[in-house]
Amino acid sequence: MELPKLLEDAINEQIKNISISELKSSANAISNRYMNEKRTGKTLLNKEVEALAYAVIRMPATYAADMMTLKYTFNTANCKIDTVIDVGSGTGAMAWAISNTMKVKNINCLDRENVMSNLAKCLMKNTLTNVSWENIDILKEDIKDTYDLVTASYVLNELSKEDRIKVIDKLYKTTNKILLIVEPGTMEGFEIIKKAKEYAIDKGAYIIAPCTNQDKCKLPENDWCHATVRVQRNKMHKYMKNAVVPYEDEKFTYIAISKQDYGNASKRILRHPIIEKGKITLKICNCGNIEELIVTKKDKEKFKLIKKKKCGDEI
Repeated sequence: MELPKLLEDAINEQIKNISISELKSSANAISNRYMNEKRTGKTLLNKEVEALAYAVIRMPATYAADMMTLKYTFNTANCKIDTVIDVGSGTGAMAWAISNTMKVKNINCLDRENVMSNLAKCLMKNTLTNVSWENIDILKEDIKDTYDLVTASYVLNELSKEDRIKVIDKLYKTTNKILLIVEPGTMEGFEIIKKAKEYAIDKGAYIIAPCTNQDKCKLPENDWCHATVRVQRNKMHKYMKNAVVPYEDEKFTYIAISKQDYGNASKRILRHPIIEKGKITLKICNCGNIEELIVTKKDKEKFKLIKKKKCGDEI
């Protein structure tokens, strides 16, 4: 998956007068902070050059993950979305994904960091015209209105465990129809998603995706559920990451919660299919049960279909 050309062009326009070495140095500093800082909710970047570096190295992957979560969610949930709020909107990846997925009246982007929202506005200038902005710290302030779709992408992992539940509660109370939370496809990211699912079950809400049931997750403690999307790298992206291959695989985990029953997938692939001569082995979640499924070439149509599937897809 690639960034929309308009967005990629806008990023290139913003960085054209910035020293590449400064940009790369800022990217390395951001990566080190995200890897090594404790999750306390404190600011991890606050300089314009750091926001630009973040847009170059992370926006392609977050955009791709957001696109996939919207696809998975609305493949199941057939509902009309008019109003959206994206909490912790950063440089605007989710807003771009929503705009390229559905027609909505308004997207309200909420972020506490001025350098991030200012860059996002520049990237959207004259392109996304239905976006509004608020600079709010979700930990300290409440959201006044409610929205059909509430999103929080790669946000909760930056907070302490105690603050995550507080924010999930605020997000849910802001939701009219669907709450969508996206996190990195790691064990820590999945722990956040599991807590969100437990919260939803306690509230009597419904799980749309990725889960195949409405009960607590049956995966063991040392396992986790995630999806993956292949992200194409441009020359600048490759240079900034010292990469050789022209792509990267972004692993992400997510949950879509609703206040109405929109149904959910019955079977979903939990790991990359193991493709061998004449057979494909899948680890799947089937109505909440963790199972192994083997498809052989004898079933030609199913084999052909499954061969195109990847981790996170429903079957």
